[in-house]
Amino acid sequence: MNSKITIITPSFNRAHTLERVFKSLENQSFRGFNWIVMDDGSTDSTKELVENFRKKADFEIAYFFNENQHKFHTVFEGVRKVTTPYFVIWDSDDAYPSDSLQILYQEITNLPDNQRFIAVMGLCAYENGELVGDKYPKDVFDGSILDIRYKYKVKGDKNGIFITSVYKEVLQKLDTTTFEKGVYIPYSVFYNLYDSLGYKTRFINKIVRYYWYDENDDSSVSNTRWSGKNRYGLMVGHLSFVNDYGEKLLKFPKALVRNLIGYQVYALAYGKGFWEINKELKHYQFLAGLLLPFSWIYSKWYDGVF
Repeated sequence: MNSKITIITPSFNRAHTLERVFKSLENQSFRGFNWIVMDDGSTDSTKELVENFRKKADFEIAYFFNENQHKFHTVFEGVRKVTTPYFVIWDSDDAYPSDSLQILYQEITNLPDNQRFIAVMGLCAYENGELVGDKYPKDVFDGSILDIRYKYKVKGDKNGIFITSVYKEVLQKLDTTTFEKGVYIPYSVFYNLYDSLGYKTRFINKIVRYYWYDENDDSSVSNTRWSGKNRYGLMVGHLSFVNDYGEKLLKFPKALVRNLIGYQVYALAYGKGFWEINKELKHYQFLAGLLLPFSWIYSKWYDGVF
């Protein structure tokens, strides 16, 4: 089969949820796809489960096992293996409407060639059909993630499809070796980079993912990202936002101040000194110096000192 889309699924001990993704793929109306399962060091029966999927699937399935390095690095390892024109990242614990790939493929193949597009982003809904967050300002809207989030106040998780060649072009600009492995790092680090470089996204008001929340799943990033062990990831997430967008944030002063304080709070909690914190900022060092006392107080409150 001549695949047009690759589905990348990073997975860590998700044998109990991975079948939701497989069933979603079985039910897709669009059939020109293949599936890559990136096993991030699972100790459960993930490998055997994927082998069973292979036996009954009418689409290609590739399985790769790596020592645990967490989702951020695992996704990029998967992207480097993609040979199709487009790809999506589908989490190992969610489900997807039967027309997801058809919607996304139709939209991304209709993008104008004379503009720097990288992705098409749709909406997510909870398993009961309720929308996650907000709709976009128009049913079809071309623009930047920064404007969507802070000018139009659109909140909530989204999901979409990427142009492989453009994505890999941007990925070459991100030195992933500078980020720790085995810890949570927000994927927004990559979004901040490509959006700040002027690559455009098409936003569509169509549901392309059903979000499942497993309350008892201790390994879920949704359940662990705010714990103490994730301070490093939260720190680099805020830092990338400020450093990548730079002067563009002057249009959104509240977002600028909030992310400067967020960076400082988690950097302090991570054990960085005052001078080291300011040194890593490419912009707004003076403003950051003024905000640092407030960040210090907040970090002590965060640690339960106050």
